[in-house]
Amino acid sequence: MSLNSFLQKIQSIPLRRIARNTVVLIGNFLHWIIFHLLLPRRYRKATKTQIFDVIFKSDTPKGKAFDIILLIAIGINLFLMIIDSSPRITGWLSFALQCVEWLFTIGFTLEYYLRIYCLKNPRKYILSFYGIIDFLSIFPAYLSILFPATHTMSVLRILRGLRIFRILKMERFINEGRRLIRSLQRSAYKIAIFMVFTLLTSVILGAIMYMFENGRNEQFSSIPQGIYWAVVTITTVGYGDVTPVTHAGRFISIVVMLLGYSIIAVPTGIVAGETIKEANEARKERKRHREDIDDEEMAVLSTLEVAYDEDDEAEDEASAVPSSAERKEVVKRCPHCGFEEIDETATHCRHCGVRLTKIDERSWIDDFFA
Repeated sequence: MSLNSFLQKIQSIPLRRIARNTVVLIGNFLHWIIFHLLLPRRYRKATKTQIFDVIFKSDTPKGKAFDIILLIAIGINLFLMIIDSSPRITGWLSFALQCVEWLFTIGFTLEYYLRIYCLKNPRKYILSFYGIIDFLSIFPAYLSILFPATHTMSVLRILRGLRIFRILKMERFINEGRRLIRSLQRSAYKIAIFMVFTLLTSVILGAIMYMFENGRNEQFSSIPQGIYWAVVTITTVGYGDVTPVTHAGRFISIVVMLLGYSIIAVPTGIVAGETIKEANEARKERKRHREDIDDEEMAVLSTLEVAYDEDDEAEDEASAVPSSAERKEVVKRCPHCGFEEIDETATHCRHCGVRLTKIDERSWIDDFFA
């Protein structure tokens, strides 16, 4: 069989459909275990909304209790993993600890499935920060079946403890963490350039040390060995397993060690500067937000004052000047008997027959001072 025919046969295999059917089969199996074996009968008909409220919402009593139990289980699991790594744990005790660890792994797997099951858009959770952490907390355990050394990576479950900030409403710590992440993102390009410069410097220094030490020092048997020495020296780690013996090499070592102290301060200054910049921007944003709120409050107060002034003026006008309805009720008065006529077309008093006169609003003042 030629290579091309073999590749064509591999391409003809519907790998995507096989993977999809495998995932569906695993999901159905986990669903059957949860809703037919593990959950009590009264909870087997729980809706996705009810499951979502328990698993994802930490502001409800059931959700908070679930998160606290989950954190306790993670802590116990990590404690058992650490104990199991001790060489003194052997025999039946080691086997019992491994069984308990697998019980925790299966429980975390079922919990991970429920998180996917109760969501309308599972992909958004799977690709999120906490979704990736939840997956990494269970994947190494299954990978250890093929590669036993990867079982140690199950210690990544400790990252799930980050949910404690959300459970305990430590909003301040979350905001500070986000600010630090934004500072690292903004300084990523500067740090990358710095790392490239450091790498180039290490290669050059390693080659120079190889030039001076080769033939006189067996520890510098190649340029990679010299690069290793340069990196260890620049970072001020100083293992001491590779040391120069020539005078030129020792002089270069002094220069590199002094250079290392100055280089370490560079990324620290970059991140610190971006952090201070981020803090200043956050402070300005809060100040701008307070000013906007103050402007809105002043606008509302001025609107209320104008409304109150208009109401007061309307009340004053209403109390000083009679309304048009009141003016239209009595339009004429009899000068003889004092009868007040509301009919505008009437010319004489209906009681005494005297000719009516129009009402003058200021006539009472004149009559009073007459």
